[in-house]
Amino acid sequence: MEWVSVSLVQDQDGRSFRQTNRWSAGSMHRRVEEAKPPPTLLERIEQSDPSLRELAGFGGYSDNRIAAALRKNSTITSFKLSNCQLGGNSDDDGCIYLMQALIARRSSLKRISLARNFIGFHGACAVADFILASQDDPCIYHSIRLDLLQNCFGDEGSRVIADAIADGTKQGKTQTIADIGLEKNGIGNNGLLHLSNMLSENNTLHTLRLGKNDISYEGVVRSLAPVLKQNTTLRVLDLSGNRQIGDLGAAAVADALSCNQTLETLILTKCSITDKGAMRLLQALYDCTSPLAVLEESNHTLRELILCQNPILSTSFVGETKFLRDAIQWNQQGIASSRINKLNSFLMSSEGPRYVHSTDLTIGLIPKLVFKIWRIDKSIDAVYSYIRGMPENLEI
Repeated sequence: MEWVSVSLVQDQDGRSFRQTNRWSAGSMHRRVEEAKPPPTLLERIEQSDPSLRELAGFGGYSDNRIAAALRKNSTITSFKLSNCQLGGNSDDDGCIYLMQALIARRSSLKRISLARNFIGFHGACAVADFILASQDDPCIYHSIRLDLLQNCFGDEGSRVIADAIADGTKQGKTQTIADIGLEKNGIGNNGLLHLSNMLSENNTLHTLRLGKNDISYEGVVRSLAPVLKQNTTLRVLDLSGNRQIGDLGAAAVADALSCNQTLETLILTKCSITDKGAMRLLQALYDCTSPLAVLEESNHTLRELILCQNPILSTSFVGETKFLRDAIQWNQQGIASSRINKLNSFLMSSEGPRYVHSTDLTIGLIPKLVFKIWRIDKSIDAVYSYIRGMPENLEI
């Protein structure tokens, strides 16, 4: 015969679990069987649980306890720590603990999200220290996505982060940050200046998100646009919600697009752009002033242009929206197809013959244009058809 009693007990971490006590009839010896609960988040981090690849919160533990456990971890590659109160005090202690732990652990990671943590200047300095440290271990750290949405480090914080990225390039180190989000951080034109200087040095950053800051057209004209003309790595640029950019800022970006042939996505939502600024952007995508402008001065790489929630209400631009849409669609087909479609559209429009008959177009220009298209191995039947219909002195 056997007697059994079951009770609930707690361990030192306050976790409840079942304890079973057994007594047999032939002996008063008691056997204790414990059904221990699953390991805590802290234990899983310290033990490098292979199934724990993403840390999405602290599970009730303090930031310094989590940071201490992370120093022993080698499996987590993604940190989504939004709303974890890493900042908010004068020293940003939580952010500093976390960055120091990430530096010490020296293990691969792909994403760090510290959104909505009220991180200030000291926290931004800790992030900059991590960026500098990561550049010393390019085999471990590469193509990191860094999300710092809705913190409060402003121009000075963006300066130290931008300088950390740029300094690594100047020293010949491999860059590790590929995507950085700085939305809603109170960044103004001074901060944009430092970020633009970083872009002029950096050769790995492909995404820069600066939405809903305090950037105006002056910063875009003086700092960002000149750098965009030369930059060859940035693929995504988000300036949405910067309501002081306006038409002047849009025009500066349009001028940069005429030179830039690598940017693929441009987001200008809620930037106070009217039909005037939108027209400049259209001209950058499809410069129909001449055949050479269509080929050489139009942008052929921008595949997504987002202009929603801007005051583009003039009926004079409504008729141009088809050309804007067509230009983006042609760009989505690749540079070669974009050139052909835009030149074909120009020659088939009223602007084509008007240009031919109103300028001193030499016979040598037509074969040159045709060769440019033929060289990229695409059909030019429509272009040949149109050229054959021109006056005799233009036939080839």
